[in-house]
Amino acid sequence: MKKYIKRLIIKCYMFSVLFHEKVFQTAKCNLRYLLVKKKKSKKLLVVFSGYPGEGQQARYNYILKFSRLRCHRLYILDNFGPNKKGAWYLGENMDFYIEDAVVQLIDNTLKELGLTRQDVITCGSSKGGYAALYFESKYNYYASISGAPQPLLGDYLDREAFKNIFEFIAGKEGESRHEDLNNLIYQAIKQKKGKNRIFVHVSKNEHTYEDYIVPLQHFLEQNNIEVRMDYGEYNKHDQVGFHFPPFALRIMEEILYEEFDGVK
Repeated sequence: MKKYIKRLIIKCYMFSVLFHEKVFQTAKCNLRYLLVKKKKSKKLLVVFSGYPGEGQQARYNYILKFSRLRCHRLYILDNFGPNKKGAWYLGENMDFYIEDAVVQLIDNTLKELGLTRQDVITCGSSKGGYAALYFESKYNYYASISGAPQPLLGDYLDREAFKNIFEFIAGKEGESRHEDLNNLIYQAIKQKKGKNRIFVHVSKNEHTYEDYIVPLQHFLEQNNIEVRMDYGEYNKHDQVGFHFPPFALRIMEEILYEEFDGVK
């Protein structure tokens, strides 16, 4: 009976949140989002979504997991690309109109809340982790909290499993764009104005660690950029959604209390 009541409460909460979903319209796309406001908060957590599993549709991530955080929360959906399962919040044929819409939405939200870009923390896992690190670096937000991101985006997408998404983002001349996509996030990190505050969770046992996280660590070390790492103990990439939230919540509490433990 208790489990039934708990499930019912969760369903009611999710329905009430999703009922307030809005659409941000630009000339090239309609961006679906949820904004949860928190009184007296001076921070905005922007949550990006991961890639949906087999047979699933694009969906918001961590609505319940982050529900008790004492900050404003902006959840942005990525229902673009093939089968509307995601285009890494970028765009089509190297025209990054989705990225532009995301930045406009965040700026509009900041204006509404009376905040600045230095009050923004980006967050997400896998695809959402890539977006968190990319947007934080390129647009000079305060910090990013990412779970198992794939910084070498060209390498990650230019393979059989994601070939249709790679061609959607890169366009007809995809082969020549492979390295462009690989370099996107590294260029963003290097050009950031101000302090990089990068928090990354991953498991050394899952396949993305050696191929994507280790090169990121080498790049950050070579450029004297600090990163705070958190290591989980699991074997499959799709388990990051279960292990990432406790880390993200812990970092958010530190940020909200201005206790950074070495990354300031």
